Amino acid sequence: MLSWIRLHWRPLLLLAVLVGLPLLLLGMIADNVRDNQPFAWESPLMVSLRANAPSWFRSVARAFSTIGSAKVMLPFCALLTLWLWFRSHAVARYFLLSVSGAVILNTLLKLFFGRARPQVIPWLWQEGDSSFPSGHSSMAAALAVTVVALLWRTPWRWPVLVLGVIYTVIMGLSRVYLGVHYPTDVLAGWALGVAWAVGVAVLLWERLREARESGKHGLHKEH
Repeated sequence: MLSWIRLHWRPLLLLAVLVGLPLLLLGMIADNVRDNQPFAWESPLMVSLRANAPSWFRSVARAFSTIGSAKVMLPFCALLTLWLWFRSHAVARYFLLSVSGAVILNTLLKLFFGRARPQVIPWLWQEGDSSFPSGHSSMAAALAVTVVALLWRTPWRWPVLVLGVIYTVIMGLSRVYLGVHYPTDVLAGWALGVAWAVGVAVLLWERLREARESGKHGLHKEH
């Protein structure tokens, strides 16, 4: 047992930090949401963000919400999956499972909790479904982790990681700034997206490595 742990300590540590901790955070927030216990710090934070954000951030927030919407992300991810399919079936399956799994889990949690949208500051964006967790945030986090995992063995991994973090953070802040999400919705969305995408990457890492190695030798399709 100890030898097995020594051999696999890296993926175990990754699971503990990037899956276990996010799931713990998600569970803590979900408990309060289920019991309808308000977080006292959320409303002041939303008011402060709206009041102190620079004027140009309104356009940024709207742009990010448009990019992160289903009408943009669904066709984008479908086209990207199709493109990956012609390069590597294994990579395409991983991408589809990682991203669509986060979307499905988010949808199920929204239906289960049914948290009403905040009415703290005037909305600058129209939304219709429930608030918890933030779908834009979970999708952004899952997409960022997935792309980083796909490029981890390339020189692009660190630039993509930095850009992915920036994209995910701005997406979450935009949703709070626009007034359509509580901060805990965003935190839960980030936690869900990271935990799911990292978990899938760890489970399929060897298969992805084999697919990349096959691609280097000109084998672009794995069935």
